[in-house]
Amino acid sequence: MAENGTDCDQRRIGMIKEQHNGSFTDSSLLSERKRRDREERLNIVLWRQPLVTLQYFFLETLINLKEWTIKLWHRRSILVSFLLMLAVLTALYYIEGAHQQYVRYMEKKFFWCAYWVGLGILSSVGLGTGLHTFLLYLGPHIASVTLAAYECNSVNFPEPPYPDQIICPDEGTTEGSISLWDIISKVRLEACMWGAGTAIGELPPYFMARAARLSGAEPDDEEYQEFEEMLEHAETAQ
Repeated sequence: MAENGTDCDQRRIGMIKEQHNGSFTDSSLLSERKRRDREERLNIVLWRQPLVTLQYFFLETLINLKEWTIKLWHRRSILVSFLLMLAVLTALYYIEGAHQQYVRYMEKKFFWCAYWVGLGILSSVGLGTGLHTFLLYLGPHIASVTLAAYECNSVNFPEPPYPDQIICPDEGTTEGSISLWDIISKVRLEACMWGAGTAIGELPPYFMARAARLSGAEPDDEEYQEFEEMLEHAETAQ
């Protein structure tokens, strides 16, 4: 009985060692395969393998077009409604009539908002130079409006030429009627659009990181790999 128990223990220990060696071998093979795949991806660039790079580019483009077409077909009611609304707005824009004054007003507001949203995106992106458009555009704009408001004792600047040129209004004003909330109300549109632009500028890196995560491909970053190993060790310890 003792001999049988000893044999069973030895067989169990041998099986555990084989499983451990097998898992170690599998992990080493997997690491080697990932390394080879990483090296192959690094070599697929336009100036080294132009034909292969263009082939992958066109295949990925076709796959994306197919996916977008399927998504649009599933949402065809929304697409048709959007196209109808766009057609109506285009007709209103080009047809002459009394509504053109409102059309011009909305057009001016749209481009003004787009201008500040673009500056916000540039501030978030930075273009590699650390460009911060608050100090270059929004900050001076708020300062000029504040100085003009206290000088004119009013924020009812005529439009035009505001905001290109600030001219005091012709109507009389009472002394001490300007408050901080009046100035904030005057520049809230520009500030909100600029803030929205900074938020939009943060979206492309987020979507790129999300797509890389969902694709299952690990980044070629050593710090990221070390962080993943730390997480695995922490999960094993728990």
